[in-house]
Amino acid sequence: MYTIKQASRLTGVSVASLRTWERRYGVVEPHRNDSGYRLYDEKDLSAMSTMRRLVDGGWSPAEAADAVRRGTVPAVLDQVVGPETSTGPHPPNAVTYMQRFLSSAEQMDTAGIEESLDGGFALGSFEHVVDSWLFPTLEALGEGWARGEIDVAGEHAASHAVHRRLSAAFDAAASRSRGPAVVVGLPSGSQHDLGALAFATAIRRRGMDVLYLGANVPVSSWEAAVRSREARAAVMSVVSPKDRPSAIAVAERLLSQALVPTVCAGGASAANLAGGVQTLASSIGLAAQELDQLTHGTGD
Repeated sequence: MYTIKQASRLTGVSVASLRTWERRYGVVEPHRNDSGYRLYDEKDLSAMSTMRRLVDGGWSPAEAADAVRRGTVPAVLDQVVGPETSTGPHPPNAVTYMQRFLSSAEQMDTAGIEESLDGGFALGSFEHVVDSWLFPTLEALGEGWARGEIDVAGEHAASHAVHRRLSAAFDAAASRSRGPAVVVGLPSGSQHDLGALAFATAIRRRGMDVLYLGANVPVSSWEAAVRSREARAAVMSVVSPKDRPSAIAVAERLLSQALVPTVCAGGASAANLAGGVQTLASSIGLAAQELDQLTHGTGD
């Protein structure tokens, strides 16, 4: 089962449209958990994805919904609206790879975890896969652990497999690193670094010279890192509210001493971190583009 946020990412339909299509057209009837939140299954995702493709192809929402409800969608949908591509919202087998990843984590099946990552990372560009498949999958993994469906051992095995995959992508992008120096990491006490590593990989793929510090980096080490590299930007991942005080301490030190022209923050708790700190987009691809523009607009 998938939350409305996960369903939105996997189908390419905005959260607002999911609610509207459900209420106005009755395309799906999601389940509700004990707290009343919507939960979608694979059948729901398939229906919403099909309706989106019809609407994208020029059908009115009412016509598309009627076809989905009645089961009269053209048998060869690609001939009507064009094939799904890696640059579109998401290929149709993404749900399969997500489900395989989660079930493999539940069973502590390392081979299955690796196979699902092979399939997931083949769905498109690195940035597209991270934003629209990997992050929703990791969110579902955490929720499965919280509900007691996935043991902590399976969750750790799956997370470490993702870390290895991201590390390999980061290493593979090294030959492109000819641009401005950027330091990326997490503040003291913060341990969840998958998002930061994915972002570091994305900006390295754009040609930036990245020093990736990883998790739990004290203020003094941030200072040493930006000084040693004469960095044009320092980027912190601020994952949770408890990370904000230490992130603010890093930002204030770097900004007060003018150690680096640009200080940025990304992550779920990055907004309005401190005066002078740029908040990056939640999308890895968009955030990398934003930093690229910021670094090439400073200095020189």
